[in-house]
Amino acid sequence: MEDVKFHQCVRLSRFENDRTISYIPPDGDFELMSYRLQTSVKPLIWVEAVVETYSGSRVEYLVKAKAQFKRKSTANNVEIEVPVPDDADTPKFKCSNGSVSYKPERSCLVWKIKQFQGGKEFIMRAHFGLPSVQAAEDTEKKPPINIKFEIPYFTVSGIQVRYLKIVEKSGYQALPWVRYITQNGDYQMRMPESIKAAKHNATNDY
Repeated sequence: MEDVKFHQCVRLSRFENDRTISYIPPDGDFELMSYRLQTSVKPLIWVEAVVETYSGSRVEYLVKAKAQFKRKSTANNVEIEVPVPDDADTPKFKCSNGSVSYKPERSCLVWKIKQFQGGKEFIMRAHFGLPSVQAAEDTEKKPPINIKFEIPYFTVSGIQVRYLKIVEKSGYQALPWVRYITQNGDYQMRMPESIKAAKHNATNDY
């Protein structure tokens, strides 16, 4: 760990002596400790996309999402936002898990997966019509894919609270309780360049 920072309520001398974090908590929520890890960590949820455009008439997406953490953990409320052309229309979706919706006001599609177990992989296909040729060209200039999630009872760093003791002298009954949760933070992946596909009359079944 590097750049370890404590809230001002922490008794630093106690921590330096025996690595115990002792403090009198202030009212309300507060951040007790923050730190930075130098260890490289692979993305917990890996997303890759293949984008194919067809002569400016339509664009198709193949999106794969894989949970790269242990099977005993599960990510909840996963949302994968994939940018699409501003004037895309007639959306059609098909996915192996969850649900997909089109958000025209944000120029993106949102793939929601309520529970994503570690080690699992899911696939989503999307099809949009393109009213203008310009829309097809703009697919290469779109913002990145955004991913939101939370994984309860999981820490990327592996740091755990081994012991928690509460000294209460006012007569109020306080119960020690620790919860671990990992959230996405600023989690983005770059959109790939679109593939110019040959024009054909066949259509995919969505």
